[in-house]
Amino acid sequence: MARHTRTSRRLPKAAGAAGAAACFIAAGSLALADTSPRQAAQGPEVTGGVATYRSDATIGRLSVPSSWTKIVIGKGVTLRGNFLIPADRTAALTIQGKDARTSRLVGDGSHVKDTDLAAVSTEARIDLRLKTFTSLNPRHFHIIAKRARVLASGIRVIDDRDEYHNNSDGFGGGDGSVIEDSYFDTWDDTFKIYNGDLTVRNTTVLHNANGAPVQMAWGDYGHGTLIADGLKVVSRSGNHYNQGLFSWAGGTKPDSRSVELTGEGLIRSTAPDMRTAPLYVWKDGVRNKTISVRGGVCSALRSTGANTVFEPGARDNTVRVTDCD
Repeated sequence: MARHTRTSRRLPKAAGAAGAAACFIAAGSLALADTSPRQAAQGPEVTGGVATYRSDATIGRLSVPSSWTKIVIGKGVTLRGNFLIPADRTAALTIQGKDARTSRLVGDGSHVKDTDLAAVSTEARIDLRLKTFTSLNPRHFHIIAKRARVLASGIRVIDDRDEYHNNSDGFGGGDGSVIEDSYFDTWDDTFKIYNGDLTVRNTTVLHNANGAPVQMAWGDYGHGTLIADGLKVVSRSGNHYNQGLFSWAGGTKPDSRSVELTGEGLIRSTAPDMRTAPLYVWKDGVRNKTISVRGGVCSALRSTGANTVFEPGARDNTVRVTDCD
């Protein structure tokens, strides 16, 4: 695994959107200093189907009991491990912290390509509500629930190891999923538009050197539309980017994805002393794909030689921008 040299997150003051975003980034990162966990003497308190963790614990790969309807992570509580929700579950589940910064779910070990070791994972067709906690440095993805309708609010999804190819992908939910008032700083793809429509509102994404904020697919599969209202993407690499804000990373069969910008739509900025990321990247060998964008500002969204990268072998790919100002 190649190590990427980390750029300091303590950013100087700057005017405008980039400066405001930089201040938000720095403030958000200060709360992530690890503390030694206090090993809980027992599991959570469970009352009426609500499991409440009041002290730090190593939970390992915890298969969530069907009798639990809600998991609460107390303020100042760090859980080390991950929640695996069984595929045969039919009842809705809520995972909620008491404090967005100090209620934490932290990966317990090094990276592995094992979906069952994602911070929160399930194959169940359920409503899954995620509220007010931080997912930090998972062993695999942060949230992978491709059949669930995930309703996420006030979550912080962060990988501060800053390594390439670490599979710290942010979010892969099912059709009808919604993310709002949240913050994503991963070192891989952030949102996957594979499994149906995803709505993102008032949410900030750091675009690091590795990964795409919006990944259409890594091959010939999937479908979906991204509906964005106040999606704030901050370019945060001083060297280069291996993906664009919108990327298609694999596949050769004719296919398309849609992006609908409503309300505040897409808001881009670049952190001080950083390079602005490409808007669109078609990865090596990708062919016959279309990204259709509706809404927003026409001049900022049209594909040009300056904002689009076609890697070797990428051809017959199109960006269509309509209904814009």
